[in-house]
Amino acid sequence: MDQETVKIIRSAQSGDTEAFHHLVALYDRQVMGLALKLVNDILDAEDIYQEVFIKVFKNIKKFRFESDFSTWLYRITANTAFNFQKGMKKHSGKYSYENEDVDQWLPSHDSVSSNQQVELQRNIMNAVNTLPQKQRTVFIMKHLEQLKIIDIAGILNCTEGTVKKYLFRAIEKLRVELKEYQYRKTTKGKRVEVPEINLGRLGLEGMI
Repeated sequence: MDQETVKIIRSAQSGDTEAFHHLVALYDRQVMGLALKLVNDILDAEDIYQEVFIKVFKNIKKFRFESDFSTWLYRITANTAFNFQKGMKKHSGKYSYENEDVDQWLPSHDSVSSNQQVELQRNIMNAVNTLPQKQRTVFIMKHLEQLKIIDIAGILNCTEGTVKKYLFRAIEKLRVELKEYQYRKTTKGKRVEVPEINLGRLGLEGMI
């Protein structure tokens, strides 16, 4: 956390509303992005986003600089999403992951058609969404948010070993869900190439 961010946080803690709005501008995309990935619903994610920053506004004086501000903020976001899901009311419109940054998991555009790209992308996110809540949360934080194990442990208030356990179980389940992309298929007696997902980026390399 750089000194400029520390200065902004301290100003917000002193009641400077302009500094608080500056903090919101710095972190709003991260909060919205994580909330959206956790609940997979744009309307619910917006509700969570608003609730998170209300909590931050009310509790920012409790932040003691014992961790990075983003870790503290992610913890509030994750807990708010967990609590929200327990009593959430389903909306009819669901967010599509087609614009999510999962291109790094996919083959190059030269090797597959755009339709295949979309299909792979959809199947990957569908598989992720079948994971139990804690496994899905850890996987999302590690592979979509690119957080370190130690930071995830701090956010979820658990040990690094627990994070690794959830991550391993998530990978094992995804390995099964996505195994078809590791083989060639036969169509009407003709062998066709099935493009492979970049499993190294997905954490599955060497496990299939």
